[in-house]
Amino acid sequence: MNVKRIYGIFFLVYFTLGVFEAYFVLYIPLFYYDILAVNRNNLAFIQFFGYLSLIITPIFAYIFDAYIKSERNYKIFVFFCVILLCSCFLNFLINKNILLLYGIFLGVYFLSRMFIRTIMSKVFLTLSVESPKIKDHIILIVNGTRTVSFLLVSLAFDFVIKDVYSLLQWELFFAIGWMLTLPLLSIVLFLRNNTIFSDQNLKRSNNNIESKNNKKNQKRVLWFVVFLYFAFFLASSDLIFLSLVRSWVLTRYNERSLRFFLGFSYIITISALLGYYFASRIAKRVSNIFLLFIFCCFYLFFLVLLPFSNFPVFLVLQCGLAFVGFIANYMYASIAQTISVNKRYKTFVFQILLTCQSIASIVFVPIGTSLSALISVEMLIFFSSILLAFSCGIQLILVLVNKIKQIKEFN
Repeated sequence: MNVKRIYGIFFLVYFTLGVFEAYFVLYIPLFYYDILAVNRNNLAFIQFFGYLSLIITPIFAYIFDAYIKSERNYKIFVFFCVILLCSCFLNFLINKNILLLYGIFLGVYFLSRMFIRTIMSKVFLTLSVESPKIKDHIILIVNGTRTVSFLLVSLAFDFVIKDVYSLLQWELFFAIGWMLTLPLLSIVLFLRNNTIFSDQNLKRSNNNIESKNNKKNQKRVLWFVVFLYFAFFLASSDLIFLSLVRSWVLTRYNERSLRFFLGFSYIITISALLGYYFASRIAKRVSNIFLLFIFCCFYLFFLVLLPFSNFPVFLVLQCGLAFVGFIANYMYASIAQTISVNKRYKTFVFQILLTCQSIASIVFVPIGTSLSALISVEMLIFFSSILLAFSCGIQLILVLVNKIKQIKEFN
């Protein structure tokens, strides 16, 4: 196993997925909300069915774990998804005014991303068995490359979009985005002559079944997982307004403020990257569930202040939200990895634990889009703050119970 090549594969895959995410999360919503000014209820309907594809991820994770043993088959899935993604982006580029086609592209994007991330999760979990150091490096690479992707897309927007209402400039911006995704096609050549994981790793991974915990401890862990899953679902309720933030800045302030905010997003991206780095340094020293609780509380504090801030304070709060939010995500992913790594179907368990954010996307994104036609973004932020407060309450209970029980999966 060549570790540097593995790191290179993860960087290439997640960099390109980050480009897709930047367009879908940040810029395409702004394009539909304010440039094309589509009916938001129709857009919410399309988003709901597009995001619905996220919930079948664990099913495919189980199939991969239980039935697909050949590395060749894994590579075929990756190649197919890469070609499908780039082709659908090109189709969107040509037919972006047709909302139904956007919905199809959204569904294909999530399905393809699901295949790729499920396969990469299996690689990640297999390598984590061998070395916790590799685990920390890959988590940092996966989340760090996402911030790099967002940074490059923001630079492209700043360079191309001089008039935010110019359809021609948006056409060019989307074309640049499609070109930024093309390097993912090179993974076909990159993987062809390289081993993702050896048969020995697969064998070791499949034979490394659940640890011999007593039934009482397993039941205790199960209840912790259920409550933590629900708590992180509530903590992800900020998705109800996140896709509306740029539109909110444009309408609440002005186009000049929006452009400054998009330019300032470089600093926000760096704050997020620093958050991941900081998380990787402290994750082994302090209980992960305690850190998750602490940084969710910080996130709640910044979130409550957001609607009452002027523009300069708004920018500072965005940096704070990025920093503490990404630390919280790191901690949850680390807990999910610790729980799943010794299970027989580790990829299936890991993906099940991550579906809380998928379900949150299905629930909160369409609701936020639809409600934004009736109520202000400030009210959506207030609603999200209430749900996050409930999440912090559940996490506090788990922290206190864990302090007594000392469950190793949550330390």
